[in-house]
Amino acid sequence: MPNYSELETKLRNNVVPSIFIGITLSLTILFLALLHIYMVPIAKFIVFSSFASSSFLLFMQPHQESSRLSKFIKSYIISGLIGIGGSFIALHIGIYYSLALVETLVALFLVLFNAIHPPAMGIAVVFILERANIFALLFLFSGMILIILFDKFLNKFVYAMEGEFKKISV
Repeated sequence: MPNYSELETKLRNNVVPSIFIGITLSLTILFLALLHIYMVPIAKFIVFSSFASSSFLLFMQPHQESSRLSKFIKSYIISGLIGIGGSFIALHIGIYYSLALVETLVALFLVLFNAIHPPAMGIAVVFILERANIFALLFLFSGMILIILFDKFLNKFVYAMEGEFKKISV
């Protein structure tokens, strides 16, 4: 491993990932703007905040347990699937009961499947608000792919892996 200076390590581990958070969120805003007529306004903000939180964890805190890429992927899939189910249940029991049930189930399944990535909790809410439409699915998967690609890029080319800073493997 190369011997990085303290300044270079800070730049590589903090500044560059921060820029990638900005890029991720800028692309998210662009995509949300393109889908503005297809998504409920509050749902867009929930997705945006979930992606922002996930980007922060993955890019700025890669040494944290909840920052594993596998946990990010599993948690968003679990939350999305439960949210889709909740969107159908909401038609019968009402939105508020459905939200309470779905968030309880998401928390339970994230723990059971060792996929604890807190920002994913909001994704289930989006599917209930959106009634599980195709645009919400498209946005979720495209955002996940973008975050995964940036995370892989940062791990391969940017992070200075010295001292106590170690990215937890997938």
